[in-house]
Parts: sequence; C-alpha cells; structure tokens
Amino acid sequence: MGLLKVLIAEDNKSVQALYNLGLSDERYQKKFASNGEEALGLYGSWAPDVIILDIMMPVMTGYNVLKNIREREQESGKSTTVIMSTAMSDKSDIMDCARLGIEGYIIKPFKHKELAAKVESYHAGKQEKKGG
Repeated sequence: MGLLKVLIAEDNKSVQALYNLGLSDERYQKKFASNGEEALGLYGSWAPDVIILDIMMPVMTGYNVLKNIREREQESGKSTTVIMSTAMSDKSDIMDCARLGIEGYIIKPFKHKELAAKVESYHAGKQEKKGG
C-alpha cells in the first residue's frame, strides 16, 4: 500500500507541527496549506486522499473550502475524506459541516499520538461507504 496523501489546512504553525508529529512520514505524504485559498489550490493540483480542514482560517474559511470541494466532487465523481478540525466545540458549526458531508472532526487541542488512529478510522469509514 502506498502512502496516504493528506492535505492539512491549518494556519497555526504550532498546530501544523502537531499534525506533522502525529502523522508519520512512513505512512503519510503530507502537504500543508495556511489558508483556505491555498488549500483549494492544493486540492485541485495534488488530489489528496484525506483533507484535514481547520474551520477558522484566513482568506477563506474551512466551511467555504468544504462547500467548494463537495461541489467539485459532484461534477467529477471523485470522493475525498474530509475531516474538520476546530477549537470551537459549538455543535452548530459541526452540524453545518456535517450537512455538507464530512467523515469526522478533530477538536483542538488534540493529542498527536491519537491523530493517526482517527485519520485512519475516518478514511476507512469513507472507503467502506463507497465500496472500496
């Protein structure tokens, strides 16, 4: 099995470092975006398997990035695992994202040692749903 391509959209450098620590180079190929517009560009050019999206980002929110990705996927037939990441435990934010179709969410702060298991679980669930 090849490396799982993970796009991490996160503007906080300390949190980026935690993602880097939690997702090993032996299993994951990672790219980082520090704002929503950059995340959409990388999504289009790199085609990640998994996207971890911070909700509150500069230029474009994670919520708007998610809407854009899901619209593109309807046209292309592609299906990407999207995990929302937020410090906001406001249920309405999570419900808004859930309506657009996310596979899971990570509440910050998170333990980096638990990160890979969550990513794997959410991605595996997506694969089972689409039958492959």
